[in-house]
Amino acid sequence: MARQDLTDSPRDQKAMEQEETTIELPDVEDIPGQEHVRPAPLNGLGDVTAASGDEEGRRILDADEEPNDADVTPIERELLQQTSESTGSDDDQDVRNAKVDAVDDDGDPLNEDELDVPGAEDDDDNEEIGEEDEENNEYSLGDNQ
Repeated sequence: MARQDLTDSPRDQKAMEQEETTIELPDVEDIPGQEHVRPAPLNGLGDVTAASGDEEGRRILDADEEPNDADVTPIERELLQQTSESTGSDDDQDVRNAKVDAVDDDGDPLNEDELDVPGAEDDDDNEEIGEEDEENNEYSLGDNQ
C-alpha cells in the first residue's frame, strides 16, 4: 500500500521558508539588580562568592552539632501533635475527646476476647494447617453428612 503525503498549500510553504532572525539580549549589567554580577571567564568559574551563609548551607553538614530535642517542652510537643492532627473544623475538639465504647447498644460490656464468627462451628481439622475453605463451608458436605 503506497503512502501518500498531503502537500502544503503555497501559502503554508511560504510561511515555512527558512529565515534568519536575530534576538537582542541585554547585557547582564543592564538588568536591574544584576549590576555587580560578573560573567564567568572562559574555562573557569565565575562569581563564586556566596551571598550569605544560609544560602550556601554553611555548617549544614557539621557532625559536631546534633539536634537538641530538649529545646521542645512536652507541652509544646502535645500542641504540635494536636496541630498536625487538626482539620481546621469545629469537630476537632470532639475528635480529640472521642473514646471507644465500653458497652454495646444493649448496655452489655464489650468483651474483645470472645469474637463471634459466623460459621465458626463449621471449622474442622484443616483449619489448623491453613487449608480451611471458609467461604464454601455452607456448600460443603462433610464425610459424615
